[in-house]
Amino acid sequence: MDRRRPLVGLALAIVAAIFAARAQTPATAVADGSPLVTIKELMEKTITPATNTLWNVPEKPTDDEWAALEEAAVTLLVATNVTALGGTGPKDGEWVKQPAWRAFNQTMLSAGTMALAAIRARDTTALLSAGDVLYPPCEGCHLQFNPAVVGEQ
Repeated sequence: MDRRRPLVGLALAIVAAIFAARAQTPATAVADGSPLVTIKELMEKTITPATNTLWNVPEKPTDDEWAALEEAAVTLLVATNVTALGGTGPKDGEWVKQPAWRAFNQTMLSAGTMALAAIRARDTTALLSAGDVLYPPCEGCHLQFNPAVVGEQ
């Protein structure tokens, strides 16, 4: 008899138990596209760090700096996509229905797309231009939808 057979059976049982436990974990919030956090949290924890990275482009980025810039651009794109859904904050659902909100969000998405293309081409001039496109919708959105945040910066 092969001595490994009981170990293989035990390993398979452990893997099956892990998958069964994961299957019982509710994932409906992710599966149905419902927001998980407030727009404010998304802005503070995700979008602000990403945009700050994109606005602080070194004159001649190193490979590591290009990688960090690419990560920031991808993060911005994903977060912008999520902000279009709204958030769990008290006004988040109202905001995303307004044409001005959608226009600001679309411009942020376009600027993020421009930034990612510039980064992948390693074109600092184009990346700086993308940053110039990115700033007005950020500032405009803050002024219209959350004026208190403008004074904090």
